[in-house]
Formats: sequence, structure tokens, C-alpha cells
Amino acid sequence: MPIYEYRHTAKPGETCEESFEIFQKMSDDALVKCPVCGKPVEKILSRFSGGVDKMAPSRLKELGFTKLVRRDKGVYEKE
Repeated sequence: MPIYEYRHTAKPGETCEESFEIFQKMSDDALVKCPVCGKPVEKILSRFSGGVDKMAPSRLKELGFTKLVRRDKGVYEKE
């Protein structure tokens, strides 16, 4: 289940913060009121991390490493 982020559109209740996260199914409707204080909320877009290949040759080069690949019997070459 993904985590969705919501923000109060009015002043939040005493026990609430300005924004909060909640687990919801993708098929569930977006919340219209805070589950704690009952005041109106709106769904906001959250930052997310895309899949980055940390072992890509270009990424290793940026970090100062060299990737060696075995070609023949005991012979290694830079990739």
C-alpha cells in the first residue's frame, strides 16, 4: 500500500500538524477531511525517488571508481 500525503486547507486542530501521511489503497478515494480533527484536507504531491542504478559505469566513474570486467583467462579490462 502506498503512502499518501495530505495538507490541511484550514487551520489544523490542536492535535494535528499542517501536513500528514497516511497508508491507503490505490483504489481508495482521496480524503476530504482529517481523520483526527475532521477539518478539510487536500492531497498533495510528494517527492519520490526514481530507481537509479548505483552500479552503472557512469555513476561509478563520478564516484572515482573503475569497473573491471573479466574478458579471458585472468584478463581484466576497464568497462
